[in-house]
Amino acid sequence: MQTDILIVGGGISGLTAAWQLQKAGLKVCLIEARDRLGGRILTQGKGACDMGPSWFWPGQPLIASLLDKFEIPSFEQYSTGKVLWQDAQGHVQESPLASPMAGALRIRGGMGALIQRLATEISAKNLLLGHVLQGLQIQADGIRAEVQGPQGELEVLAQQVALAIPPRLAGALAYRPKLPPATQQLLESTPTWMAGHAKFFALYAEPFWRELGWCGTTMSRRGPLAEIHDASPHPGDGYSLFGFVGLDARTRAQLGEAELIGMATEQLVSIYGEKARRYREAFIRDWSTESFTTGPRDQEPPMHHPPYGLKPDLGEPWAGRLKFISSESSPTSGGLIEGALDAAQRYAKEIIGAAAFPVDGARVPHIASMNWDWL
Repeated sequence: MQTDILIVGGGISGLTAAWQLQKAGLKVCLIEARDRLGGRILTQGKGACDMGPSWFWPGQPLIASLLDKFEIPSFEQYSTGKVLWQDAQGHVQESPLASPMAGALRIRGGMGALIQRLATEISAKNLLLGHVLQGLQIQADGIRAEVQGPQGELEVLAQQVALAIPPRLAGALAYRPKLPPATQQLLESTPTWMAGHAKFFALYAEPFWRELGWCGTTMSRRGPLAEIHDASPHPGDGYSLFGFVGLDARTRAQLGEAELIGMATEQLVSIYGEKARRYREAFIRDWSTESFTTGPRDQEPPMHHPPYGLKPDLGEPWAGRLKFISSESSPTSGGLIEGALDAAQRYAKEIIGAAAFPVDGARVPHIASMNWDWL
């Protein structure tokens, strides 16, 4: 199989880059190891539960303009009412502080609605699910990608490759010739944002916490949920609470999903009362167990947001042929949805602006503006 550009990773960065490059007339192939698109974005269940990223913020122009282009509505995170504080002994009291999520924005239908919409912009024949990249080799006529697919081994010959996967996973690939040692070390030392975390959801018929004058946000020193928020979808579509599990990955694995759900339920009851026990559905998503997201070094998440923005020196012969475009490569919003879009937009602008490939006997017109209008 031959293509101009091979994009590895079907998260929002890979999908956005593939859409823009295909729109410009380039031949693009996108492979995704999972049997679904979205990467770390996963919207689950009737309650539109975002098991990965949930929010975006005012002042993030790329996601705002993308939602506007696709006419996907957003709404403000519910934050009316008191914030609660639970101490290490389990005592609960109201906090005078406003919700830390006040002003945050969410997508109606969940972040998955954006993934679904992006996927419709890309030719289905160019989206290959269940295809795992094993390694890359430079040849005289391009880069040969060794891919393991559902039907066996597949070789893809591309002129350029963009890796829209976490840097640590990119660092685990086989490169021939090898990447420079400093670049290899940079990839392996870059944390995958939120990869070591787990989220718990409980879906309810009524928002009983709101009726008590609470916004749903609780900060807890007791756990197992360290931070809880109202995760209800758009008004009228149901109600839910979600929490970040504060236990480390090893402890979560030892306890198991059923035990964790039981512990989280008892915590919700201790905070919000017996009505919290009567959920319609409850489930956990532990990203530390997902091999296409998390490597061994991501089991312990960083305490603070890392200073992202990959600037690897690829040297010869990889320079100009290989790019890293995951969210962690963005120097402005690394790790966030906005960072993923920034990385995709920067890459598309570079390729299209440079007119790197002939398209139907002509060349892609140069984009002179520093601003970016979605094609």
